[in-house]
Amino acid sequence: MLGMLLAYDAAGVVVATLDHLVQYDDDGNVIGLVDFGAHEESGRDNTAIWTVSNATGSKVWPEWLGGAAHNFRAELQGPPGRKHIGALVHKTSGYRRERAAIEAAIAARIVEAGTEPADLRDIVGGPDRPLILGATGRDAPRPVSVGPTLPVIAARR
Repeated sequence: MLGMLLAYDAAGVVVATLDHLVQYDDDGNVIGLVDFGAHEESGRDNTAIWTVSNATGSKVWPEWLGGAAHNFRAELQGPPGRKHIGALVHKTSGYRRERAAIEAAIAARIVEAGTEPADLRDIVGGPDRPLILGATGRDAPRPVSVGPTLPVIAARR
């Protein structure tokens, strides 16, 4: 599962984020996006992907939160060597973003979609479209765009 990388300090406070990473071959051609979740699930350490000087660890989170991720503390769960972020706790409000609830919403949406691709953007956001969070760390409505419509080269349907 795609997600973003969060780096955290000894207290679990998020100190850095990495939304995506493009992998290239030796000739500079794009291979694709690195699947941080698959990397972590294989038991490999995220320091193979990046190093953050003031971090004590780094794990995958299934939502893209952009800069709002810095308002949270990561709570790790799982056995040694197989830990993952089980929840993000808002530093001021205490609001919890539970991984299990997010994964359940994703699974339900996939079942609901049946054989069609599931649209998960409202659940997890995306590297170029992070979720909008309010001051307490809860989801906030995405503002309606009132700016100009930009031209596109092609649209896929």
